[in-house]
Amino acid sequence: MQPMQPAPPMQPMQPMQPGYPYGPGLPPQRQGSGVKAFLFAWLISGVAASVFAGLLVASYEDLSKVGLRIMYVVFALVLAVAVGAMAGKVGGPNPGAYVVPSLFVMAAVFFGVTNGFVFVLLDAGGSDVFEAMIEDDPGAPAEFWWKGLKGGIALLGLAIGGGGTFGMASIVGKRR
Repeated sequence: MQPMQPAPPMQPMQPMQPGYPYGPGLPPQRQGSGVKAFLFAWLISGVAASVFAGLLVASYEDLSKVGLRIMYVVFALVLAVAVGAMAGKVGGPNPGAYVVPSLFVMAAVFFGVTNGFVFVLLDAGGSDVFEAMIEDDPGAPAEFWWKGLKGGIALLGLAIGGGGTFGMASIVGKRR
């Protein structure tokens, strides 16, 4: 009679996890990056605000108040579509990735006009006029944004910028 060899050690049985769609050891795939949406929105909004301010400097002699208001609303709409599409593509179906890009667009719409006012002031009057504005009325750029665009149009631009960005990002993010 031969001696019996010991059985190899067995691994303890683990219960199967029902409904786990991925193979063992594979993590679920990510659906989007809120950080990338944040960074791209920051970059695009900053560049767009600077470009809009430059457009105001280039056209302030020929631009009427109605033309300024139309340009402002069109700028808000174009920026909302651009940043919203980017945020939806990069952020995926996560609505949390659309909030900060919407805020960045709203800030870019506001600062595009106020920085344009300052640049026009520097171009038309020089540094002496700018220094006088800083000493006497430092809130003049924001006041120009509100009064020059007639409060309702100013708020409409912000609403188009923020809401349009969020809506466009939602549409693009869900189709992804």
